[in-house]
Amino acid sequence: MKKHKKNIQQILILGGGTAGWMAAAALVNNPLFAAIKICLVESANIGTIGVGEGSTPHLKRFMDKLGICEADWMEKCHASYKTGIDFINWNGDGQQYFHPFYFQLDVKPAEVFFVNANARRRGQGDAVQPDDFFSSGVLAKHNLSPRPQRELPFTNEYGYHFDATQLANYLKEYACKRGVLHIIGDVISVSQHNNHDINSLTLASGQRLDADFFIDASGFNAQLMHKNLNVPFQSFAEALLNDSAVTVPVDLNSTPDALFAKYHTRATALGAGWLWQIPLAHRIGNGYVYSSRHICAQTATKTLLHHLNLSESTPVRHLKMRVGVSEKAWHNNVLAIGLAQSFIEPLEATSIMVTQFTLERFMALFERYQLNKQAETLSRQTLNQSVMQLVLGVKDYIQAHYVTSKRSDSNYWQDARNVVISLRLKQLLQAWHRGEDFDFQLYKYDQQLAYFRPSWYSLLAGMDFRDPQLKLPFKPISAEITAQAKSYCAAIVNHYFGPYNTTQNT
Repeated sequence: MKKHKKNIQQILILGGGTAGWMAAAALVNNPLFAAIKICLVESANIGTIGVGEGSTPHLKRFMDKLGICEADWMEKCHASYKTGIDFINWNGDGQQYFHPFYFQLDVKPAEVFFVNANARRRGQGDAVQPDDFFSSGVLAKHNLSPRPQRELPFTNEYGYHFDATQLANYLKEYACKRGVLHIIGDVISVSQHNNHDINSLTLASGQRLDADFFIDASGFNAQLMHKNLNVPFQSFAEALLNDSAVTVPVDLNSTPDALFAKYHTRATALGAGWLWQIPLAHRIGNGYVYSSRHICAQTATKTLLHHLNLSESTPVRHLKMRVGVSEKAWHNNVLAIGLAQSFIEPLEATSIMVTQFTLERFMALFERYQLNKQAETLSRQTLNQSVMQLVLGVKDYIQAHYVTSKRSDSNYWQDARNVVISLRLKQLLQAWHRGEDFDFQLYKYDQQLAYFRPSWYSLLAGMDFRDPQLKLPFKPISAEITAQAKSYCAAIVNHYFGPYNTTQNT
């Protein structure tokens, strides 16, 4: 086979924000890219969207790989710890359940939860929720940080809440100190080689920026991937109805229940979407994610401000969201990341996770990509398949929040519950609802799922998704052992993260 080893000498990242600066920081920290010049160009006229301002536990691993001190970046980004998400009123009955981050100390009590959830869906036993069977649920209930006070036998899992603009600024400083060239300017034209690879970008100032490889972090605009390379965009608009958001921050101490949500996100279902409440170190971020096909921006604003007991004259920010995925994340010599690649509403704070996954896959494939034509093609195919699989897996899990809801109090909820879902999600939900072997279905789709057993059980049991007429033989674990499992989980938290008042009524 004829070899034509690529000689990549410069990589240009188009767009800053969290995604762009994550790419710059990750590449400049990777020895594979030590001899490659890395440049990031961004417009001074385009701000970061920063939807959600939350993360999954993957972000900790990303920052650790960069060698960044957690205390340092958290302080500078007004970050707080995140133990999970509290889902409130998703069935329209005022009830709530907690989606926890699962780690090894939860194995024993979680198994009790799994058995009782299986009994409940088969018509045996009472409703069971994940809150008391996972350490992070107990931590959230007692406003305890997931940072232990004693050394743990296992690594615990937690996410963060943060100021997205400050996180981008922190990563920018990190990257620029290590040699990334930062250019401010507006791209007015893009030139391409005969094979359609991008060749250079020209700025409004007249400066021409040449590179061998490009990373498109230009947000929903997707200037390189969609506007120049014409890679199709697969819209999820008919599968996930929410396409807009209205946001407003409030002072951390301005609401009487601010301390209740000190270490977790709240996601409260409203008439045409849901409200996020995210506690940072200096404020609470609030946003109503909604469907513009069901309510207008003015109604959404009034609903948000009324829910938060704020004056109707309070300034708010409006956002439009392009929900879907680029059919290719990597095409020719362009890799799309962040909003230029995909976006699914921030219900489970997955955007940064997908960006991180894409960058890590790209870096793992980069050396092979440069070897020869066959390796180049295979590298792109491998990344595109794995990224698409992750995004579609996230889509399935987000859809499950809506299609399992019992709400029918508005056209929005009726429509959201009746969207078209994938065959994979249909089979998962049917197995649960019919009392069949749900774990077999999880195993069957193991490599395709973005979320695994604890998350699926937390969602479906938390929503009490079941056929109330179903009665199949399945014995729940005794009340005594169930109580012991809850006590065990509470004792773990009290020992490693406490102490707290175990008699406190929360």
